[in-house]
Amino acid sequence: MNSNDKQQSPEQAGEHLTEETTQAVHLTQGEIHAIQKALLFLKFECEETSSLLYSGSPLINSALSKLREADIHGDFSKQFHSRPSPHAEAFMRDKLERSYSEEHVPHERTEAQLNDIWQSCMFPFPATSYKQDSDPK
Repeated sequence: MNSNDKQQSPEQAGEHLTEETTQAVHLTQGEIHAIQKALLFLKFECEETSSLLYSGSPLINSALSKLREADIHGDFSKQFHSRPSPHAEAFMRDKLERSYSEEHVPHERTEAQLNDIWQSCMFPFPATSYKQDSDPK
């Protein structure tokens, strides 16, 4: 490799980096599966309400979509996640309700905002409209 072939980071090349800047990453299928499992664990098995910051993140959901596209078993995953999951819905509903009740300063959220949060948190599963628990515990 001669000095003209040296790879430069975007910073070295003088590019302005943003959240939308893309980088090529080469992952093995094992790494792809591990990352997908970790993200799905974070969303649908991690009890900590603070995990909702990531569970509903559009960036996390976008990464999960891209990983599924690169996965050799992506079609199976898409088919599996195309059906509603009563278990995932119950888990996420409980986690969201606990999070809302734990707020030190309660936030007023419109029905549209609650639905957006719900849809983001439930990805990659389809989800019906969010309905708050009318019987507080």
